[in-house]
Amino acid sequence: MEKFKLDQVEVTGITLETILCLSRAINDLLEDDITLFTEYPSKDSGTRYRADRLGGKLLALSATTIQETKRAQKQIEAATNSLMKDGD
Repeated sequence: MEKFKLDQVEVTGITLETILCLSRAINDLLEDDITLFTEYPSKDSGTRYRADRLGGKLLALSATTIQETKRAQKQIEAATNSLMKDGD
């Protein structure tokens, strides 16, 4: 496989790993302090409801980002393996 292609794959892998780590950090922060959203300091029930929904949506977004990043990493690994076999 050409050096350029290998470098591209490596850079993409590093980017995905960075996204994965950031998503895990966001997920951990939200899980640890979800009360920031579920016990929002307001007497307005509508505001509290929106804050609670925001917390849930952020958790779902971070979990989905983690899942999709892992899937993309597997796809890159499979493509790299395929390209390396073709280059033999």
